[in-house]
Amino acid sequence: MKKLSYLLILTIFVWGCAPKPYYVKPNEWKTPDKKDSVINFYSKFLKGWKIFLDPGHGGQDRKNIGIKKRVVEADVNLKVALYLRDYLTRAGAIVFMSRDKDTTVSLADRVKMATESGADIFISIHHNAMPGDENTYYASTWYHAVEGDPKFHPCNRDLARYIQRDLAYALRISGSLASFDGTMSDYFVYPKQGFYVLRNATMPAVLVECTFFTNEYEERKLSIDEFNQIEAWGIFKGIAKYIQAGIPKIEILSDTILTSERPTFILKVSDRTGIDRQNIQIKIDSISVEKSFITSIDANSYLIILFTPNFNLSEGIHTLDVVVRNKNGNSSFPFKRNFYIRKQIGD
Repeated sequence: MKKLSYLLILTIFVWGCAPKPYYVKPNEWKTPDKKDSVINFYSKFLKGWKIFLDPGHGGQDRKNIGIKKRVVEADVNLKVALYLRDYLTRAGAIVFMSRDKDTTVSLADRVKMATESGADIFISIHHNAMPGDENTYYASTWYHAVEGDPKFHPCNRDLARYIQRDLAYALRISGSLASFDGTMSDYFVYPKQGFYVLRNATMPAVLVECTFFTNEYEERKLSIDEFNQIEAWGIFKGIAKYIQAGIPKIEILSDTILTSERPTFILKVSDRTGIDRQNIQIKIDSISVEKSFITSIDANSYLIILFTPNFNLSEGIHTLDVVVRNKNGNSSFPFKRNFYIRKQIGD
C-alpha cells in the first residue's frame, strides 16, 4: 500500500512539474489600451478593405489530429480565423468567411464564395503536418506558381512576405529552410498545379501554415486560446503592414476600340508612396513591350504612362497585362484589360 501511495505521489509530482508551453505575448498586449492603439493605428489603412478568410478543413474533413490528440486542425484553423476577423473588423476592414463554424465547405465553394464576395484579398488559414517527424515545426506562407510561369503574379508573393514576417515574429519561430524568407510556392507541393484555392482565386491570395500540429510542443501551444490569438495577431499585422506599404492602382485612359495596328496607350498609376519607374512591365498577348517604347510622366500624386507596342497588332481582340511596383517594393494587383483593333472604314 505504501508503494502504491509513493507511485501516486511521484506521478502527481512529475505531472505537475512538466514544462508548460512557452510563448511570448506581443509587446502591444501589455495593456488593453496599447493593443487598441495598434488596431486604431492600422485602421487608417485597413478601413474599407474587403478581406476573405478561409479556415481550412472542417465538417466532414476532421482527419488532421494533433500528435497527442489535443487538437483537431480544423478547429484551430477556425479559432485563428475568428480571432483574425475580430482584429480586422475592429480596424475597419470588411471580412467575409468561408465558414464560421464546424461545417463542410468544398474547395470549389470556398473559391466561389470569395469571388462572389468581391473581396480584395483571400487568406486561407491552416496548420501543417510532417507525419513520422515529431521534431519539425516552422511557419510558412504560400503563394501560387513561380516567377516566369504565366500563372505567377508578384503581388501574391508580396502579400505572403508581409504575413510570413509578422507571423513568424509573433510566434517566435523560423520559416522553412526550403525558402530564404519562409514564403513558398505551391508548386513545391503540386508542381505546375499548386493549391486549388490559390490556383482558382480571382484576387490576390495566400495560404498560411501557422505551425505544426505533429510536433508535440507546438500542439500543446495550439490548444491554448491565447496562443491562437497570437497567431491571428501576427497575420493581422502582416496584412496591415502590407496595405500600409501601398498597392499601385492602374487605370487605362485611352480607348479600348482602336484602328491603328500600333496604337498609343495611356495609363494612370496612383500610389501615395510613389512608383518605381524602373519596374514597369507591360505585355500585350503575353509579348513584352520593350522599355524604350514606354514613357512615364510625373503628375502630382500619380504617374502617367504612355507606350506604343514595338510590334504590329492584327485585327481582333487583344489582352493588355500591366504590372508596376511602388517605391516600397509592392506590385500592383493583377491588371488585365481586353482591347479591340479594327480596320478603319474604307480600308
